[in-house]
Parts: sequence; structure tokens; C-alpha cells
Amino acid sequence: MKVLNKIGVPAELKGRNDIVVNDRKISGNAQFSSVKRMFSHGTLLLDSDLDEVTRALQVKMSKIQSKGHKSVRSRVANISEFLEESLDIESFRTIILKGLYEEREEFETYHLTAEEWEEVRQLKTEKYEAWDWNYGRSPKFNIQRTSRFPVGEIDLRIFVNKGYIEEFKIFGDFFGKEPVSDIENKLIGARYEKLEIESLLANIDTRFYFGDLPKKDFINLVYGEDEE
Repeated sequence: MKVLNKIGVPAELKGRNDIVVNDRKISGNAQFSSVKRMFSHGTLLLDSDLDEVTRALQVKMSKIQSKGHKSVRSRVANISEFLEESLDIESFRTIILKGLYEEREEFETYHLTAEEWEEVRQLKTEKYEAWDWNYGRSPKFNIQRTSRFPVGEIDLRIFVNKGYIEEFKIFGDFFGKEPVSDIENKLIGARYEKLEIESLLANIDTRFYFGDLPKKDFINLVYGEDEE
């Protein structure tokens, strides 16, 4: 923050995690500690596409209730808005690093060895790309998805815990020949993941349950891809 102030950005700390200018967020940070190690990470919005940032932070129109995360999005801004002279990303990076290293003209850069890069790739593949790491630790959340089709309205209530569907309920004013409990029971215990849902419903003909409703439309409703 001292470095930002020095280059003319009137930044200040808000709460524990955010750096703001005029109550507009330019940086968010988080920290994790374990035994003898501490890991910190965060953002500095220099010249980002704020339309894309807003889109990424927007909650979909479906009602999602979670006990895990109840954060409220702050207005965001680019640091470039508050600079007298424009800076490219490399120049900005150098200024920040020099500030962290107390204005030294030179600072040491550590380059990973080939062996270390291989360890990084292995860790990425085996841990950080794994479904259990990305979704299996998710907090409980409830989803309601409702949409109207030519066959009638379909209202879904989905209860998810640690990435798995604990309860699945289907309501609506459609007419089908078979009980929707067949589909409900099929999806209970499944990962809340589109590919798994598609696999479990591969042999299910949705026309028997909802009338002339294409299966892809039902799956998109389950996974929320019917909405912008």
C-alpha cells in the first residue's frame, strides 16, 4: 500500500483483505498458514476489463443459498484510473518489487530448475486439477432452478454437500408417464458435475417423465447452463 501511495494512488486498507480507493476495490487478498509455512495471494487490478470482472463475480439469477460463503461484492476499479502517467504491467511489476525490496536497484530472482518444474507439473496434475481438491471440499449449498418449457414449468431443488448431491427434488406442472422419483433417485449421491450427470442419465428418456423435453435441456437446467 505504501508503494501505491508513493506513485499517487490514494489507496487504503478496508477490512482485513481489501485495498480500496474511494471505496472502490483495487485489490483483494487472502492468506493461509500451516505449521511453519504461510501462503499469501492476492490481486492488483492495474488495467483489467472491468466488464469481464463484473461478469465473473456476478451470481446467476437462480437462487443459491450457501452457509460457506456470504461475501458481498464491492465496486471495483483499475489502478490505472488513479495514475498521472500510464504504466504497462512490467513497469508496474518492477515498481512493486522495488518497493517490497526497499528501493534496491537490484533484487535476486530465483529460477526454478528443470526438476522443480517437473515437481510443479506433477503437483498440478495430481492435486490441483483433481475434482476432490476443487469441488470435494465445497461447503453445503442449496440451489433452486426454475424454467418454463413448452411442456410446462420445471422447478428443481438441489442440495449439495462437498460436491455431491444429497437431495434432488423435481416439481412442476408438466405431464409425464413415469414418476420423476426415478430421476431423483438416480442423481442422489452423484457428483454435482455435468459430465457425471450426463453419464447417469445416458439411458434415461426424459420424454417419459416430462413430455417432449430434450434431455440436453433438462441437463442444462440441472447445471444452470440455461441462464446467462
